Amino acid sequence: MTRNKKHLKPNDVLFVKRGSYRIGTVAMASPFDTEVMLTREITVFRIEKSNNDYGIDAWYLIYLLSHHLVQMQMFSRVLIETTLPNIGGRWRELRLPINTDPKARDEIRRRIEHIFTQKWNAQKEILRLQQELGDLTT
Repeated sequence: MTRNKKHLKPNDVLFVKRGSYRIGTVAMASPFDTEVMLTREITVFRIEKSNNDYGIDAWYLIYLLSHHLVQMQMFSRVLIETTLPNIGGRWRELRLPINTDPKARDEIRRRIEHIFTQKWNAQKEILRLQQELGDLTT
């Protein structure tokens, strides 16, 4: 049986759509996460065209999906299927608080990109140390 595999790319935004208190949790795939397997509970958002009408790239999208106004909307869209809470495709109903000021959007995007890049650079350094010194507990 052949299945189409969706390969993660760095900066893909991962969204938990099923599974109790984790619904609405978001993360960004790093260069270290591209070979993972995902369950059906995770939806992958990929910005194909970062120069779009709304100025939304992966960095700004993770901000929007993490925003407290969006997180509050999640609660009213979660259904309980048997025993497992699920937002399903109702994430499409979420209203994202996109700032109308392009400069403000860019500032938010730059700050988020900067901190994620710092984190990934630190991970890279830890991997280098592990190669040089042996396994490290992190």
